[in-house]
Amino acid sequence: MQKIFILLAAALLLIASGCTSPEPAQPVTVASPEVTVETGATTVATTVPTRAPTRSVDDNTISIYRDRFSPSVITVPRGATVRWVNLDSTDDSSLYNPTHRIEIIGVYTSQTLSPGQGWSWVFQNTGSFAYEDLIHTGLQGTVVVE
Repeated sequence: MQKIFILLAAALLLIASGCTSPEPAQPVTVASPEVTVETGATTVATTVPTRAPTRSVDDNTISIYRDRFSPSVITVPRGATVRWVNLDSTDDSSLYNPTHRIEIIGVYTSQTLSPGQGWSWVFQNTGSFAYEDLIHTGLQGTVVVE
């Protein structure tokens, strides 16, 4: 009799706890890959929600070197901040000018960036934005905003 009482009390606690627990927070769904789950003789196809990856400014940083931007093409979401950082250097500035000045063509021009300095721009509109170095004219790239 005592075992029945304990089992009945345990069952009531499980039922009560299921009724009083709050709804779980719903994750932000980016993609819903279909997953097949086999349970005994039954096969169920379901989707698994995944969280949107968060991007930091570090993910959107373009390094400036003597001969290139790295990466020269970058894709970011609308509202993202893109940062250019001058990683160029030289032992003799009379032989080579390691400063850079970025122009997002038709949008904005940065200040002159000495080695180690950076500059950022927030892209509020979608589209493809060409940029170039006004001091080292062969350096060009593109920011694609989705």
